[in-house]
Amino acid sequence: MDEVPRIFTLDEANALVPTLELEFSRMARLRSELRPLVESLGGADAAVDILQHGASPGHGREPDAARLKHLADDIAAAVERVSELGCLVKDLELGLVDFFAMQENEPVLLCWQFGEPAVAHWHPVDEGFDSRQPIEGVEIEPPEFLN
Repeated sequence: MDEVPRIFTLDEANALVPTLELEFSRMARLRSELRPLVESLGGADAAVDILQHGASPGHGREPDAARLKHLADDIAAAVERVSELGCLVKDLELGLVDFFAMQENEPVLLCWQFGEPAVAHWHPVDEGFDSRQPIEGVEIEPPEFLN
């Protein structure tokens, strides 16, 4: 039986932004460690074979393969923690998260991207990030970066 998705208000979605920031920061750090490991193991195809099929990493590469598996497990656990909040992780690289919501009695997705200070966009359920529209009445200030 399919689970009924959690329906968020804008306030409920925004209350999760600090938690999402922490989780996506963690995932970004973990993902940054993946690239050199993947290269040391022979590339993306070899890394996938190790993770999904238990392929041998090659002589002397066992520690890299073990670290790769550990990082993949940690990233999967972070995605699971976000999903358990009722959110939809749409893209790890871009840091995209959607929240089911209702707008004028129609289902929509509220949309947040890692680095945004608040949930301030939405798009139709059957469309994606490219269809994002600002939420009426919500304005966010861009963050000030110190150089």
